[in-house]
Amino acid sequence: MLTGFLPEVKAADLPMSDKTPQPAVSSARRIPWWPFGVVAVVFVFALFGDRGILHIFKLKNQQADLQQQLAQVEEVNAGLRKEIASLSTDRRHLERLARSQLGMVRDDEVVYQFASKKHTVSPSLPAAAAEASR
Repeated sequence: MLTGFLPEVKAADLPMSDKTPQPAVSSARRIPWWPFGVVAVVFVFALFGDRGILHIFKLKNQQADLQQQLAQVEEVNAGLRKEIASLSTDRRHLERLARSQLGMVRDDEVVYQFASKKHTVSPSLPAAAAEASR
């Protein structure tokens, strides 16, 4: 037919839609993913590491608890210092503690001991006397 009148068409001369498909993004425009991985690892260590934010919060809570315990111990310590000063200067306070805690008495005092209201049975009493006392 009229083959001599039409120019020959090559694949390179065809429009882009007729060519074989090319990758959508060239290798020069591809986004590298490794920086995101590095950022993710740093973020995980910043949160959960030995010096991470969560560890710092735990340490701050522990510090607050220790400060509260310290305040309580200092309060007890101040009371003990006050009692030591009182014992070293106040003879009446010292005597009161000796009488109440150690059961001490003066040489010229007479101690009366009363039996408790419970009836205690002595092993030396006969059984009949023990029943009579009940």
